[in-house]
Amino acid sequence: MRSREHANGAGVGYAMTALRNVTRVLTWFAAAAVFFVLGATVLIPLIMGWTPLTVLSGSMEPTIPTGSQVVVKHVEGTADAAELDQGDVVTFMPNPDDPTLVTHRIVDISVKADGTHIFTTKGDNNNSADPDPITATQLRGVVQYHVPYAGYLSNLLNTQQKTTGVIIVAAALLAYALWQLLTAIRSSKRSRRHGRRASTTMERGNEQADP
Repeated sequence: MRSREHANGAGVGYAMTALRNVTRVLTWFAAAAVFFVLGATVLIPLIMGWTPLTVLSGSMEPTIPTGSQVVVKHVEGTADAAELDQGDVVTFMPNPDDPTLVTHRIVDISVKADGTHIFTTKGDNNNSADPDPITATQLRGVVQYHVPYAGYLSNLLNTQQKTTGVIIVAAALLAYALWQLLTAIRSSKRSRRHGRRASTTMERGNEQADP
């Protein structure tokens, strides 16, 4: 009877330990995912001087899904524009009187006699190229990377809230890591103490068994 109760207790203990381990792993994954999103959309652009923008249409799907956040490096002047290649994804202003920005892929580049670069663009999900080619003066940036669907979250937060979020998540990850380290150290010390006690008990038992 005692053996069966001991076995049941051990089984429950193993299950609880496994549950705690799974919870710990899931917590780490969730925190790391939040930190990655905030870092990619706030921290890296801030350090590099890039600009995050939210994609509002599906013209670049499936490459860039609707609601994604693209991070663009500024294109300033003809010198930067001349470095662009066919296949680059760029953000530009199609109409000088309309501040609306469009993010499409360069599908063709031509150069006029005076050295002016003309770019033909197209959305990956569109059947045809954009009707009006663009010049360097219309370019605003070239996409460095994008974070799928992060634009939905970005639209709910202002810059200060995003920066605060990065700091909070980073601090939480550091505190959690330190707590896990301290817990592991305490567990190791308890295991060593139990091991020494068990060894002492066995030695005493052997001494009493001797004639």
